Amino acid sequence: MPTILTSSQQTFVDITDQRKLSAYITSNLPKTQSEDPNTLPHAYAPNWETSHLVLTPVIFLDQTNVALDASGLTISWKRKDGTGAESALSSGETVSGGILTVSQNKLSASSSGMITYICYISYYDSETKNTVNISSDITYTLVKNAENAKLAYVTADTYVFKYNTSSALVGATQATLSAQVQGVTVSKWQYLNSSGVWTDYPTTSDNTSITGGTLVVKPAHAVFFNNVAQIKLVTDDADVFDTISITKMYDGEQGQPGQAGAGGLSVILGNEAQNIACTTGGAVQAAVDVTIPFTGYVGITQTPCTCTVGTLPTGVTVKSNTAATASASGSVVLTFAANATLGGASVLTGTIDLTFTISGKSVVKKFAWTKSNKGSNGASAVVFSVYAPNGTIVQNQSGSLVLATSAYSGTTEITTGATYQWSKYTAGKWTDISGATSDTLTVSGADIVNIQSYRCTMNYGGKSYVDVITVEDKSDPYVSEMLSIGGFTVKNNLGGLVPYVIVRTNQKEVDALLGNISETAPSTPANGMFWYKIDHTAKTVTLMKYNGTTWAAATEKQSLTYTWYKQDKDGREAAFGKTGKVIYLSAEDIDSIATLQCDVSN
Repeated sequence: MPTILTSSQQTFVDITDQRKLSAYITSNLPKTQSEDPNTLPHAYAPNWETSHLVLTPVIFLDQTNVALDASGLTISWKRKDGTGAESALSSGETVSGGILTVSQNKLSASSSGMITYICYISYYDSETKNTVNISSDITYTLVKNAENAKLAYVTADTYVFKYNTSSALVGATQATLSAQVQGVTVSKWQYLNSSGVWTDYPTTSDNTSITGGTLVVKPAHAVFFNNVAQIKLVTDDADVFDTISITKMYDGEQGQPGQAGAGGLSVILGNEAQNIACTTGGAVQAAVDVTIPFTGYVGITQTPCTCTVGTLPTGVTVKSNTAATASASGSVVLTFAANATLGGASVLTGTIDLTFTISGKSVVKKFAWTKSNKGSNGASAVVFSVYAPNGTIVQNQSGSLVLATSAYSGTTEITTGATYQWSKYTAGKWTDISGATSDTLTVSGADIVNIQSYRCTMNYGGKSYVDVITVEDKSDPYVSEMLSIGGFTVKNNLGGLVPYVIVRTNQKEVDALLGNISETAPSTPANGMFWYKIDHTAKTVTLMKYNGTTWAAATEKQSLTYTWYKQDKDGREAAFGKTGKVIYLSAEDIDSIATLQCDVSN
């Protein structure tokens, strides 16, 4: 089996007479940060305030590492928010010895949710008397966890103030309303005035504030109209609220008639409306039981009462139906099934008829339900990435590198429930590494021939998450570099490019091109001259030789063997099967992104 001398992946390099300066940036933290909007202040993972982000440039002159304090070396940093213009560093971003430290969660204030840090490097080469300028950048992205479904509802310890035939108050003298909220905060309490307008509840000695989680309602408060007080809980989200009714009931002719007419019949519901937590698709997030207490009255006398439930939306069933007695309230319990759409994803609200029978007569009440859909950016987004805490470079195939993973569900780091498998990209395909099933992988420098790609697959929650990282040996005896006639981009899936590889050892090129690469033959060929013929129609590159009169396909070959492999835009190996020092890459071979690797062997 031939020995692989060097490997190269597609790079963008300007070949000049001056020495080559290159750099990359190491990061001690992953390039994604999660934000949890459901806590105040918002939580971030990883938290740059407690675990500072440290960016360290690693610089090489040819294959020699350049110390950050080397003579002639100048390092400066800038930042960019999204696709905006570059700007100077801001507070919480400091540079010392060429190393950038970020001590604030800068992504929290980013309008785009993406910040790029750019490192500008200038080096005066005393040997060539030239100044070389390069830059390198690294981008960080914010992933926001979904907001919890927003809910608000009100409960009360009584819903009725009862008066006897002498209009004297009997029973409860006040009602205490309690607010239950999720994802919102209480703004204030209001009542419906005689004009049908919601008005702030009056502040009295009973309620010195109307912005808390409880409210005291007394019969003497000027909030009753036609013996009914309608109270509203207002939150910081105008679309999330709840209402409740408190009724004054009089014995005799002053009693508030029920739906059945003049008979002094009343049915009081302890829950008139309910918010249902749903997904972004309008489906019930998790099964929930909704209890609707009810009490029947004839005048002010509590009276046995039964309930008949009307037509239910799809996914709702009656879990229990308990009649009310002369001494105890009854209740209907409805179950909203998980994943139920309640009539359709676009249906956001509805009512259910409840028919009550009391003293042989019927009273109909309507129970209202409303969907509270979850935020559109998804709950507990899983973010997975592979990074190298100590950089991606070894020298002389010595030492080792640690490849680590970062995994978060929302802002919670995944430490259990996940499995891992590391793979190595060799001979044009990904091969699982035996026993490499932990969340880290230690790579020996001896295993890296110029460059080497590693992939980690994490299985979590029934789904697979994949990330790829490439490591490099900067001091291989053989170093290869991939160049391309026509550049490295195509447009609109048209045309093609001509990649080729040059190989050097000890700073000298070996196995050089046998001739020029072009679409047209040399104008004044000599006998025995070679030419790499580009044919865009046939999508080929053919080595041609001049025999003194005509050009013909050459039988000669390069002294080294060149085997090409391709990865698609997702890092998966793709069929390619091309060989040779010079190849033709058609636009049809590129689906958004294609990464070529060429292994050079003897």
